[in-house]
Amino acid sequence: MNQEQRRLSATWLNTIASGVVSAGTCGSLLAYSFGSRPGVSGLQVLAIVSASILTGLLLHLAARGILGHGEGDGR
Repeated sequence: MNQEQRRLSATWLNTIASGVVSAGTCGSLLAYSFGSRPGVSGLQVLAIVSASILTGLLLHLAARGILGHGEGDGR
């Protein structure tokens, strides 16, 4: 895989990571702010927010790993 393909793959993964974190945190917290549904606790919302941040972090680290495997990355 050449360097440009690595950059595009890393960009794609970072975009997905941003979407996961945005949807998981903003969506969950905004929905909860309008009032919780019966059976949905604040702890469950916090778990969803935490899981989305962790998933986004793992995707971001995978993207950095893709970039880290290039020889002479131009820095």
